[in-house]
Amino acid sequence: MEIIVSSVIGGQIVAEVGMERVLHQLIIEMRKSLKKQFANNSFDGLDKTKINIYVSGDVSEYCTKSGITKCRYLREKKEIISEFCIDRYYWTSEPLLDVKRKFLLFIEDSFVDLGVCIKKKLKSEGYDFDSEVFKEMVVKSLIEL
Repeated sequence: MEIIVSSVIGGQIVAEVGMERVLHQLIIEMRKSLKKQFANNSFDGLDKTKINIYVSGDVSEYCTKSGITKCRYLREKKEIISEFCIDRYYWTSEPLLDVKRKFLLFIEDSFVDLGVCIKKKLKSEGYDFDSEVFKEMVVKSLIEL
C-alpha cells in the first residue's frame, strides 16, 4: 500500500525557538518510516492513503481542536484521504512532554482513529479491514523514530 504524508507548519509552535525545525525533521523521518513499513503490505479495497498534517502556529491557525478533521474514501481509486490537525494549544496541554514525544503521541492516537475510520469506510464497501494490523504497522514505524 502506498502512503503519502504531507505537512504544513503555521509558524512557531512553542516559545522555544527552532522547535518547528525539530518537528519538520521528525515528520520527514516519520514519513520515511511509514513508507517503508507499508511498502510491502496491502489491504483489500485500499491501495493508497494520503495524510495531510496541519500544525497551527503563531502565524497560521488551521483548527481549534486537535485530531482528525477529515477522512474520505474514494472508491474508484481505492484511496483514503485524511487530515490530521494540531491546534496551537496542544503543545502546552496535559501531558506536558517535549515536542518529539508529544508529536509521536498525537500521531499514534490519530492513526488509531484513522484505522477505525478506514474500517468503517471499507466495511460499508464490503471489505474486511483489520484495523489492529494497521495499528501494529504504524506503531512499528513509530518505534523506529
